[in-house]
Amino acid sequence: MRLFGAILLSFCFSTVWGQLNNRVFEDRLLIEPADSGKLFAGINALGFFKNNEYKQTIIEGYTLFGYQFQPYISFQPIKNIRIDAGIYLQQDFGNSKISTTAPVFSMKWKSKDFSVIFGTLEGSLNHRLIEPLYDFERVLNRRLETGVQFQVNREDLFVDAWFDWQYMQYLNDSKQEQFVGGLSLQKRILRLGSGFLSVPLQAVARHQGGQLDMSGLGVQTIVNTAVGLNWQQPMDGFAKEIVLNGFYVFDKDITLTRQPYLDGDGIFVNGTMSTKFGLDVMASYWQGREWLAFQGGKIYQSISSQDAQTVQPDSKLVILRFLYNYQVADNLWVSLRYEPFFDLGFDSFQYAYGFYINYRSRYFLAKPHK
Repeated sequence: MRLFGAILLSFCFSTVWGQLNNRVFEDRLLIEPADSGKLFAGINALGFFKNNEYKQTIIEGYTLFGYQFQPYISFQPIKNIRIDAGIYLQQDFGNSKISTTAPVFSMKWKSKDFSVIFGTLEGSLNHRLIEPLYDFERVLNRRLETGVQFQVNREDLFVDAWFDWQYMQYLNDSKQEQFVGGLSLQKRILRLGSGFLSVPLQAVARHQGGQLDMSGLGVQTIVNTAVGLNWQQPMDGFAKEIVLNGFYVFDKDITLTRQPYLDGDGIFVNGTMSTKFGLDVMASYWQGREWLAFQGGKIYQSISSQDAQTVQPDSKLVILRFLYNYQVADNLWVSLRYEPFFDLGFDSFQYAYGFYINYRSRYFLAKPHK
């Protein structure tokens, strides 16, 4: 498998988007010099419905249905610093209680193409990780990340390095301290005509333990990585862009502790056609060996996230996706997705479909006097 992955990287090309095109789900903290000294009120809202009609595969089907609502106040004291504070609420339909309530607070400093964020991060799908490393569904049920983040965002270079503290351990705590560090990097290395070649490198690591640990489980550190080659070709006409991509992925339990498989690897190959009507058609092939990713898509795993007795050491998937994004008005997007796939290991056909409404906007309130 590893030799095949190396050969694949020698001959495969892809695009800036080595994953699903999730741009409408990104929520960046934009800084504009003209907003210096201004106070804003903002709203981030997402309505979602995702139905996974899975059976006779690595996981059984389930449905995610609800909304997220995040009102906030934003202030830019000077031209390159932005401070946001608000609250995040999530309601899962069929649950009479608010499923998630959390404060959000961010401080962002920007200097040219470089920025630093402290507090609530530009997390989740903003990292632009491929799906075997990061499940799309985490934007629906594990969206918030808190810690510190460093970014470079240029036309020829994208760098996102972050530290997400997921569980704080206190004295006599029976749960382990847990945090995740990650790097998502993509560098453009060659332009040919209107197309260009770039190299992505992605890595995420989760550490569990802590000096105050009373769980008796022992320290654990797991790493998931991906490297590939990317080609993007803009076009005129019905197809506005053709994308081909290939990645080699590798996972490792560094501490050799509680993982059923201590390491694994795989290949992930995609081809995407983006049309001028907002429809993307994406074909993918996944082949994994003992692949375990702590935040990865559930269909790629070698051990079921629902039942540890359901295993597939060698997994092979052929996936076809139809993704449609429609801009209803300024700051308001509607997205439809149909995602069938064939599981060659279980010899079964599966599909999922979803409907999403994204709204994000800020409204000027005042410019306080100095």
